[in-house]
Amino acid sequence: MKRIIIGILALSFCTTAFAQNWPDRPIRVLVGFAPGGTSDLSARLPADLVSKELGQNVIVENRPGGSGSIAIEALMRSSADGYTLVSGSDSSFYQPVINPKLPYRADRDLAPIAILVNQPIIIAVHPAPGWKNIKDMLNAAKAQPGTVPYAISSPTGTQALAALLFFRLAKANLTAVPYKGGGQAIVDLISGNVPIAVLGSGPIVPQAKAGRIKMLAVTSGKRSKALPEVPTLAELGYPEIDIVQWFGVMGKAGTPPEIINRLSAAYNKALDEPTVEKRLFNVAAETAGGTPEDMAKRMKIEMAIWAKAAKEAGMGKR
Repeated sequence: MKRIIIGILALSFCTTAFAQNWPDRPIRVLVGFAPGGTSDLSARLPADLVSKELGQNVIVENRPGGSGSIAIEALMRSSADGYTLVSGSDSSFYQPVINPKLPYRADRDLAPIAILVNQPIIIAVHPAPGWKNIKDMLNAAKAQPGTVPYAISSPTGTQALAALLFFRLAKANLTAVPYKGGGQAIVDLISGNVPIAVLGSGPIVPQAKAGRIKMLAVTSGKRSKALPEVPTLAELGYPEIDIVQWFGVMGKAGTPPEIINRLSAAYNKALDEPTVEKRLFNVAAETAGGTPEDMAKRMKIEMAIWAKAAKEAGMGKR
C-alpha cells in the first residue's frame, strides 16, 4: 500500500511540475476547415495575444476535411500535454452523432477550453439572378426542382443542417454543394458558379459590404446586432428556425487541469481585447469566452438538440 501511495504522490508531483513549466515550446492549433472562413478567422485573430500571454508561439494550422473531424482525429493522435489544440465549429465536435464510426467522442476524448465566437448563419445570393428576397429565391428554386445548387462549408455541419431544415420547411428541392470551408465556398458564390450560399457570417459579410453578393436572411431567432438590416427566417414565416453557430477551442482529454485553465484564461483575455472584438464584430461574429466548465455545459445541452435536428433533417442517412 505504501508503494502505491508513494507512486501516486510521485505522479502527482511530476504532473504539477510539468504544468508549472508549461509551455516550453510552441503550441499548435489545428483548424478543421480551409482558410478564409470564420473557423480560421476566430482561431487566428486571438493567436498572437495568446502567444504573448503564454510566452510561446501559437501556430495555427489548417487541417480541413470531414466537417472538421480530420483536425480532431489529428488531435487524438497527439499527447495530452496542451501543445496541440483544435479549433472547430460546434458541429465538428458533434459529428459522431451522425457518424458513429468516427474514433472520438466529445464528452470522452476532448477537454473544453473556451468558446471563441458566436455567429449567425446567412443565406446569401449572387446578384445575377436578380432575387430581391427569400420569396424570389424560393420561387426560382421551385420552378426548377433539384437543379438549383447552393454552397455550404461542409457536408454535415451546422450550416448544412440549417439549410436542410429551412428548405424542407419551405418545400423547396435544391442541391447542396459542400466545400472544405466557407473560404472556399464564398469564391464560387462571388464568381457565380453557385447562385446561393448558406454560410457563416465570416466569409459572407465582407463580400456583401463590397456589393458582390446580397444577404437575404439569417437563421438566428433574433437579428444580428452587426447586421440589423438583414431579416431572420422567423420573421419571414419560418419561426421554427433559430440556429446560431459557434466556434471553440479544445484540448485532448487528460491534459492537466492547470494547463487547460491557463489556456482558457489566455483565450478569454485575448477575446476581451477591443481590437479583436471589433474585427470579429465587423464580420458579424460576436466574441463569447467563458470557462471550460461553461463550454462543457453548453455542449452537453446542445448535443441532444443538435442530434434531434440532424435526425429530423435526414442528415444521418448515408
